[in-house]
Amino acid sequence: MMTESDRAWAFGGIVFGGAVTLSAASWAGAAAGAVLTGDEAAPASPLTVYRMATDWSGVWAHSQTASAIGAALADVAVVGLIVWGLRWAFRWYRNPSSLATLHQVRELTPKHAARTATRLRASLKERKPSDLPPRDRGVLLGDHVPSGVELRGSDEDTYVAIMAPRAGKSTSLAIPVAEEAPGALLMTSNKADVYAATLASRAKVGRPWILDTQGVAQAERQMWWDMIAQAETLEGAERLASHFVNQITSEQADPFWSQAAGDLLVGLFRAAYWEGGSVRDVMKWLSDPKEKAPLRVLYANEPVLAEQVDSSINIAEETQSGIYQNARTAVSALRDERVLAWVTPDKRHPRFDPEQFALSKDTLYLLSKKGGPASAVVAALADAVFTAGAEAGERHGGRLPEPMRAVLDEAANICKIADLPDLYSHLGSRGITPMVILQSYRQGVKAWGEVGMDSMWSAATKKIIGVGMDDAKFAQDVSTLTGAHYVERGSYSKSKDGGSRSWSEQREQVLDPAEIRAMKKGTALLLATGMPVAQISLRPWYAEEAMAHIGPQMRAEEQAITKRAVAAYEERKAARSGR
Repeated sequence: MMTESDRAWAFGGIVFGGAVTLSAASWAGAAAGAVLTGDEAAPASPLTVYRMATDWSGVWAHSQTASAIGAALADVAVVGLIVWGLRWAFRWYRNPSSLATLHQVRELTPKHAARTATRLRASLKERKPSDLPPRDRGVLLGDHVPSGVELRGSDEDTYVAIMAPRAGKSTSLAIPVAEEAPGALLMTSNKADVYAATLASRAKVGRPWILDTQGVAQAERQMWWDMIAQAETLEGAERLASHFVNQITSEQADPFWSQAAGDLLVGLFRAAYWEGGSVRDVMKWLSDPKEKAPLRVLYANEPVLAEQVDSSINIAEETQSGIYQNARTAVSALRDERVLAWVTPDKRHPRFDPEQFALSKDTLYLLSKKGGPASAVVAALADAVFTAGAEAGERHGGRLPEPMRAVLDEAANICKIADLPDLYSHLGSRGITPMVILQSYRQGVKAWGEVGMDSMWSAATKKIIGVGMDDAKFAQDVSTLTGAHYVERGSYSKSKDGGSRSWSEQREQVLDPAEIRAMKKGTALLLATGMPVAQISLRPWYAEEAMAHIGPQMRAEEQAITKRAVAAYEERKAARSGR
């Protein structure tokens, strides 16, 4: 901490250095002017400078005008350089708000971001970093405050964004990040705005795949996904079952029932895989606890698994009934024929292959209106894509040639992958760039628990905190992370002998919780690993010249969604009147 004496010495040193620099510039300019007119230059010394200040005509007797012009030009040039240097230094090394300076977040600036992009992407290996357009430099975060310089994260980072509703989650994060995705793109959402904004653009670079089981965008089914293919291995069957069981786990105090239901589903998924069956077979077997066909298939292929499943269901009839009922509840979304059609073979439509998708430039839209059993299909397919992407990255030397971006909007509601916090620790290194977008920290705690959310928060290398944080505890935690600074406070005391003023320095938080909650809309805090907390100005797509095309295509798709919704309503209305 600098004392008043230290500041005085520093100021004196700056003044002295400036005076010496200007004196030297004056002599150099005057000497140059004199030489150009044929006069001799006075010797360079402090005495000459003193004489120039007291007797200019005596020093430059034969070139007074030329030397004066030369000195003036040199002084103007030096002053200009000093001003430019100070502005450059202030821009990089000073921040009036005491948050991160531009120098402290320099790894996110365009030059550094471009270098990182050429290292991570196979298609950019031969490109010069200086030649890269902005969209190829990485994940757009926003502009640094106060310098205004663009900041971008890399495609080996992992992201968590927490913003209140109407704070710019879609316009400033989801849509720009999706629009600039260099490879495959996975998007989840419970609204049609992100889908409408990016569909036309993404269709130009690859094929859009749409899973819309609940009619969020009223999209007609044009694909199917072989869910049972995920049960190719026992681990795959366990992960598949976990997405469904996860929907009922929080509703039960006794974990026995959910665990037993999960074991039963694992066995049925594996039996369906060995039998070459589909989800319909699993649903049929679940409807009748006395059905022995799946056990016969398991005993023929996996005796150990068969014995475990057999022992867990061949118990008292009341307990067996409870296990089957819990398993049926877990997969209740698949009772709906409209949902079931998306995950069973259909020769009329192409099959979505997660392995091919991971190496493509296609887009997968996973749309769901709310949480619950229906969102289990979304979580299962998203997890299948992550698994396929990680395996493809391993086959290509450790990471995907072109990064896959996964924008998981409303992930806590519609894409609640149980071990997503654990996946965060290695997805970035495999070339998969996840961005989980939440409305609050508590929303993440509700989905993954305190330990899980803390794990995801810690594993995320870039964290974006937007406006409207009404969680006092979380705001206090963020305030602590922003750190403290010293503020000079003055006080005045008055007595009969007169008054006196004193100054003292106090340590205060850079941002208190109330200031974090009341941040200006359009701004956010950026917590990047290895850097102080920075403030950024968000960049909504409608303010970007390069994304001007999104507006018309978004309006056109929204009109198409409206027409499909009206048509679907009229169809249902006609069906009701015809009964």
